[in-house]
Amino acid sequence: MTGAWFLARNIIFSPAGFGYLASIFGILALFSLMRLRMELLVLAVFPGTLFHELCHLLASMLFGGKVTSFRLLPKRVGRSFILGSVECGNVRWYNGFFIGLAPLLLLPVAFGLLLWRLKIWHGLHLRELPWIYLIACLTYAAIPSRQDLCLAAKSRWALCCVATVACLFWTGWFHSAYALLRRQM
Repeated sequence: MTGAWFLARNIIFSPAGFGYLASIFGILALFSLMRLRMELLVLAVFPGTLFHELCHLLASMLFGGKVTSFRLLPKRVGRSFILGSVECGNVRWYNGFFIGLAPLLLLPVAFGLLLWRLKIWHGLHLRELPWIYLIACLTYAAIPSRQDLCLAAKSRWALCCVATVACLFWTGWFHSAYALLRRQM
């Protein structure tokens, strides 16, 4: 194994990486417990809500959705809250997938931030707590809501393409095809 993945694996599976990951998972567990008191959860995950909704907003603008409403303030609906929302018009078969699943792009951002912090890590101190909190918020915000998944399901063709490419990668087909092409050159 070479390259960036090898470097990332060695950094994350170091003692520092385990400490950082344990802290992040601890904060994510606290977020889950806060679901019992939604008012606390709304406040705790606000930075993540901001990034989540901005991802939908940017994807909608990039892929031809017409933003009709952008809301960051929580709204009580029955016994729960809607943390934020972006309402889009012109959601079609070609853009629903990208608009609905745009917050998944927060996962590589959180991962990159984690790697950056671990490269300059000098021990788990209180000054690392804001970074750990931000990574936890980004990770939590990347989870698609039920509405996000329904929106993405409008683009069944994209779901099929992504599933096919994922299966081809999983089975090693791309690697085999690349090796075959290199031998022929």
